[in-house]
Amino acid sequence: MMTERMTMARITELMRSGDLAQATQMIQSGLGGGTIPGMSAGALSMPQMPAGLSTRATARGDTSVDLIAGATWTTHRHQAAGQSRDYRLYLPASLDGQPAAGLLLLLHGCTQDPDDFARGTGIMTAAERDRMIIVVPAQTAQANMNRCWNWFEARHAARDAGEAAFLVDLIRSVAHDHAVPPDRRFAAGLSAGGAMAVILGAVFADDFAAVACHSGLPNGAATDMAGAFQAMSQGGSDQGQGVGCRLFIVHGTMDKTVSSRNADVVLAQALRRQPGLIRRAADATLNDRMVQIGRYRDDTGSLRIQTWRVHGLGHAWSGGAPTASHTAPGPQATDAMMAFFLG
Repeated sequence: MMTERMTMARITELMRSGDLAQATQMIQSGLGGGTIPGMSAGALSMPQMPAGLSTRATARGDTSVDLIAGATWTTHRHQAAGQSRDYRLYLPASLDGQPAAGLLLLLHGCTQDPDDFARGTGIMTAAERDRMIIVVPAQTAQANMNRCWNWFEARHAARDAGEAAFLVDLIRSVAHDHAVPPDRRFAAGLSAGGAMAVILGAVFADDFAAVACHSGLPNGAATDMAGAFQAMSQGGSDQGQGVGCRLFIVHGTMDKTVSSRNADVVLAQALRRQPGLIRRAADATLNDRMVQIGRYRDDTGSLRIQTWRVHGLGHAWSGGAPTASHTAPGPQATDAMMAFFLG
């Protein structure tokens, strides 16, 4: 019998204090009783981010977004695969009648929304420079109490229903409207959004030229609530299918919310699916942080996988704007991802 009553409120308190191990132990010991008071099936994917683990770990900030003349940032709604979500669409002024260089599906992390995430990543500036259309869907509190993408539920990683199927239908729809072919479509995300980007790159590899995972988890990292906490704190299972398109991985060495071991598993899965790549590694100092960089090329010299292990970075978007949530000083992850996508 448990010595402490296990409720969602208590688990959330442990998560906010950074005690992932105790939260995991409580869930594992209590699941034999059937349910956890106050916790629904949709309550978990990435729990509320513990305070103090990144520069802006808890602040939501102002949701306003500054636009340059001629650009548009509009709200739409899409329904598919048994799901319905609002999304933001950014059409850069730099298009100016020209075809887009690409289309990026940007997936926010827990507690975030499209405005906050767009501002934090600085994606609009990059989109103007690179003529990239940006799609930022919004997770709902009804689907997940912390507005996390439900990466840990198998039904949301299926081809015919759930969130991953919804997201790929969304990107196909917008791509059709703007004549963007599959080899110019990309996905990137942070945390739970990064985990979902990995799922898209694994399950729907033919729909994307490349995906990027920032502080996320591997495909199939967990199949239940206890496993999700364990994957976050210790590293997820490597048994899932790996990413089949080009892949960029960013993770901080000081991430106390999602263990950097998950980045290793994302890489291992991809290498298993894309065998024979040739690795080259180097260390660099970027924006005052040491970064371990790995590059994996095929026998034609094409860069298939790139990894960044950023020293001293917590659970936050590297180089993001301090006016948004879950950002921290460091090398510019947004610019690096865009260069990888379009390079």
